[in-house]
Amino acid sequence: MDEILLKILQDGSTTVPNLLMDNFKKLGMSNDEFLLYLQIKKEQGRGNFFPEMDALANYIGTDIQNLYSLLQSLQQKKIMSISQRKNERGQQTDFYDFKLLDQKLIALLKGDQVKLKEEKNKAVSQVKQDDKEAIFDQIQLEFNRPLSPLEIESINAWMEDDHYSPELIRAALKEATLNQAYSLKYMDRILLSWEKRNIKTAQQVEAYVRDVRKGERKQVNSNEKPKKAVQIPIFRFGEDGSIK
Repeated sequence: MDEILLKILQDGSTTVPNLLMDNFKKLGMSNDEFLLYLQIKKEQGRGNFFPEMDALANYIGTDIQNLYSLLQSLQQKKIMSISQRKNERGQQTDFYDFKLLDQKLIALLKGDQVKLKEEKNKAVSQVKQDDKEAIFDQIQLEFNRPLSPLEIESINAWMEDDHYSPELIRAALKEATLNQAYSLKYMDRILLSWEKRNIKTAQQVEAYVRDVRKGERKQVNSNEKPKKAVQIPIFRFGEDGSIK
């Protein structure tokens, strides 16, 4: 029993990439061609880089003529080539070279990665489109009217050119409706004002609005006997049309 186990261990093993196992059909290899590839790799693992035709035919259970056809097919499909290498004596000898197969595997892997990237980009694009549709619907609901083509173009520009996030646009819409300013122009000036202050998220908007209102309350409380607390909007138009 120990001798059998020792022989198995000494005989070595043949390693085949799982990527090839899963995709040899995609690379154009038939079952017989793949089996022949395995037998050649096995022999090369033993140091026999150009095994005899008779031995290969015997391993895969075929005749010489069919074996020759399989080898020729692998060459025509640019999966295998016959190259030369120096043996331990420094002599040039032939060997079955599967470098072309390796290149095909790399191309296949890159192609799968490109496909995955395209699918991911498509999914992201769909999410962006869904965000746009949701923003369109929300603005139309708050404004109580349909958006014009020009307004839709402006909202698209906010997201595509200015890179305003959906949450930031919704925050600007909230501020506009609180001030009863149902205008994209008003929203645009709010967004520009936030951009100058490097405000990019809804949380930053809340903090900014909180600080502004806190400052306004202090200003009102500092007046002597104020008759009435006045609700001052966060954004007001100046004489030059800018927001203060």
